[in-house]
Amino acid sequence: MTNIASIDIGSNTARLLILESTGDQKFNLLVSKRNITRLGEGIDAQGKLTEHRMQTTLKVLSRFRQICLENGDPPLFAVATSAVREASNGQEFVRLAKKETGIDIKIITWEEEARLTLEGVYWKIPHENRRVITFDIGGGSTEFILSEGENIKDFCSTSLGVVRLTEKFITQHPVDEKEYHSLQNHLQDELQTVKNKLSAFLPELLIGTAGTVTTLAALKENIYPYDPEKIHGSTFSRPEAESILDDLKGKSLSQRLLLKPMEPGREDLIIAGTAIVLETMRAFGCEILTVSEYSLREGLILRAMNG
Repeated sequence: MTNIASIDIGSNTARLLILESTGDQKFNLLVSKRNITRLGEGIDAQGKLTEHRMQTTLKVLSRFRQICLENGDPPLFAVATSAVREASNGQEFVRLAKKETGIDIKIITWEEEARLTLEGVYWKIPHENRRVITFDIGGGSTEFILSEGENIKDFCSTSLGVVRLTEKFITQHPVDEKEYHSLQNHLQDELQTVKNKLSAFLPELLIGTAGTVTTLAALKENIYPYDPEKIHGSTFSRPEAESILDDLKGKSLSQRLLLKPMEPGREDLIIAGTAIVLETMRAFGCEILTVSEYSLREGLILRAMNG
């Protein structure tokens, strides 16, 4: 049996996964960790990663490296996405990470991010040759992938990230309705462009992945502590998401944190994230969203194991 590890360094969250391979694409989960670091905070305004957020992320990566050492020092595949990709000092961050943690980080293109994400999603949700839109909500970007079976027909990356949108539109908690409507109008305009690009066919299934979507699933069923097995493959309807959003909009940040499934660090971002979910469901005419716990981290490991 072989252990293998992956790290996904996103604009909002850093994630570690260590799996034990038992052969034939079957794995035992050894470690799954995630920490909100907000690496992409302020990138729209400054065009670079802030020193504070880089140091926060490097501390998390050091802990991840230690966890890997405690689990047999397996081969480690680490990638960075939107924030590091766009930042003027992205390469500097990669150099610092190598120097301070020993981790080699690859900055991947959004096309590669989309392909790896889809591989991870389809690992545990059978595609059954269906026509699917998969979307991955990040801190700095959201990727949309149109696929038929395992075949990607088209994809596009947008700057609809939860950190970016929150900084731009949502300044008050409870939420000011004028601010929310501005966010909603912006999303509708941007998603019309996405829909026009991904117009080869209408999807039979909509799959969402990443923290906003899994948090909504946990809030719906009040799942705490977080349980990936209960989250993965679950569904929620548009009215259910709207009901959760209405409740969250009326709460202060501290009140949202009283909800046990709410991960600290996500209490302000959940509004923009849920808005992305709802407007995507509306744009593509999908009343039900299927939740994937698996995405880029799993795709990295599957790609590595398949050579």
